[in-house]
Amino acid sequence: MFDIKAQERLGYYVYALFDPNNPKWPFYIGKGCGNRVFAHAGGNSLDSIDDEPLSAKFELIARIKHAHQEVLHKIIRFGLSEEEAFKVEAALIDLVNYIRPDTLKNEISGQGVAEGIYDAADLALSLCAPKLQSDLPLLIIKIERQWTALLERFGTDSTIPNIEIYESTKGNWKLNALRASRAECVLSVARGLVRSAFVPSGWADSGEDKRKVMTGFEDTTRYDHFVGTSVAHLFERGSQNPIRYLQC
Repeated sequence: MFDIKAQERLGYYVYALFDPNNPKWPFYIGKGCGNRVFAHAGGNSLDSIDDEPLSAKFELIARIKHAHQEVLHKIIRFGLSEEEAFKVEAALIDLVNYIRPDTLKNEISGQGVAEGIYDAADLALSLCAPKLQSDLPLLIIKIERQWTALLERFGTDSTIPNIEIYESTKGNWKLNALRASRAECVLSVARGLVRSAFVPSGWADSGEDKRKVMTGFEDTTRYDHFVGTSVAHLFERGSQNPIRYLQC
């Protein structure tokens, strides 16, 4: 644990947690100050493993403890401002997710990632794209990790079938069901650009941790003008939340 003097010198920092059985790849990356780095493994996750479902992170921590081992705590950078810590954390999450998908147990990154690694051509397009502007109630969903997988399968964004984008967008997501139902359409976003628009036929429980899934989509022709617009201005830098509500 860090004492008061050490905490003052640390400022904000970015840290990683490692399984001692796999010490070269982190299972969690986070940011914080004080003794935040130790908080994950310091609880009673081992005692609760049989009582109710745990998050992937706490389940792994519990199993490490059950084997009479200790989580490895590493400080990657310290002496940062909060904004700097956000950026370093986001960059590391994106890089690990890109190199070793499904390695991290960060809860949000199960469906989205911090910001996404941009192809240079995509970034050039995104920076020049017109900003999304609308008074309509819209639900925006970032599919960064899924987009990477789609690019690996189909080669370029222009050759990805719309049904494949839908499959990557439909869920399951942690949503406010009432707000989601107010949205006129769902915009599927990757690398800062709207890739497709969908009008959900409805939302259903996915059966997993109160998550929702789209049950189909209707004609979206009237929303095609949203495709290709930029939403980068709508997400805070470093934000890991893949969901954004507009006017709903």
